[in-house]
Amino acid sequence: MRYRLNNVEIIDPSSEWNRKRKDICIIDGIISEADDTIQVDSVLQADGWSLIPGLCETYASISDPGFEYREDIESITRAALSSGITAVCAIADNYPVTQHKTHVEYLVNNTKGKIVEIWPIGAITEDLKGKNPTEMMDMAHAGAVAFSDAPHSVENSGVMMRALQYAIPFDGIIFSSAFDEGLAGDGLVNEGLVSVNMGVKGIPHLAESLRVYRDLQLLEYTGGRLHFCGINTEDGIRQVREAKSKGLNVTASVYLHHLLLDESQVENFDTNYKVLPPLRTINDVHALRKAVKEGVIDIISSQHIPLDTESKRLEFEYASPGMANIEFALSLALEATGNIETVIQTMSIAPRKLFRKQSSVISKGELANMVLVDLNEVHKVSIADRKSKSANSPFYESELKGVVKAVFNNGKIVKNE
Repeated sequence: MRYRLNNVEIIDPSSEWNRKRKDICIIDGIISEADDTIQVDSVLQADGWSLIPGLCETYASISDPGFEYREDIESITRAALSSGITAVCAIADNYPVTQHKTHVEYLVNNTKGKIVEIWPIGAITEDLKGKNPTEMMDMAHAGAVAFSDAPHSVENSGVMMRALQYAIPFDGIIFSSAFDEGLAGDGLVNEGLVSVNMGVKGIPHLAESLRVYRDLQLLEYTGGRLHFCGINTEDGIRQVREAKSKGLNVTASVYLHHLLLDESQVENFDTNYKVLPPLRTINDVHALRKAVKEGVIDIISSQHIPLDTESKRLEFEYASPGMANIEFALSLALEATGNIETVIQTMSIAPRKLFRKQSSVISKGELANMVLVDLNEVHKVSIADRKSKSANSPFYESELKGVVKAVFNNGKIVKNE
């Protein structure tokens, strides 16, 4: 198929066309400058709209196989496209756990060449139990982009050390869930005045500080590549900043809800605000936003965890933690950063660099992996019209800015009619 986009603003720091309005064509999945001699099948008038690189979600529980009633490949594809996401990293918490090359191949083969690709993250240990190591090299050769026991932390230091060492020969990345499960215990919210007022057990900042400290010490000892998922405290930020200044090969992400919400949201016991790690203080929120702006935090993620009603409509103590926000991740990231260039850097350029994937550059001769979006249009995100199978998010029924009009990838297009 051949498409023409007229008068579209290109926003891509990696492109020579950055911040220019142009007429461009997509011919058999390749970008070219528009030419009146080129015959096209469809013309899109893009006045007032922008074209940005395809985005990447680095932490999603896709629930397929095993928990398809929460989410499956088809539903997460629809939800991702609503945010202009063309690649989704799937953590290993499926059933069976993604811990063998055949499990990796299932996800890769079922989405290869499709408009949204699934990039599997393999387990570090069998069944995510933190004991016996998996065959990470086999999974890497099959297409796993990283390794993690998320949503769990690897509690055994020896196991974590060996994981970092095992991954070095094939340049593998170890994803660390940045909290100490022993210290987190059965805590429900951030430890502080709010937890006291609620009369529930809290999770201290120390749970993150000690885990980050330990894993950075191991990284310095072993070498390799380490990525912290969901840094959420000032001290965690400080330690990552210092590690980077020492030249350690470490990166970090922050979850969207930690950039937008603080611990006060849980005071009414709304289980949609129950997440792990928990929502922290307003000071932590400000520190995280500053860290993103300064580049200390490399990546923004939605930490998409779809859950069924039976897992959330419970007493706060018994409800499962997690939010399903991938469907409006672009809008939330715009709200959190106020800057589309920051969104592109943290949700497209940095993730693809981390995984050694081809960049999504909007330039002549490049593959079209890009998103047509109205950055100023306000839309209401309705539960009734949701694309995800799950609705465990406090952002439903709110008005957000930024509407995706079309997504191009792998020679395919999906339009938002």
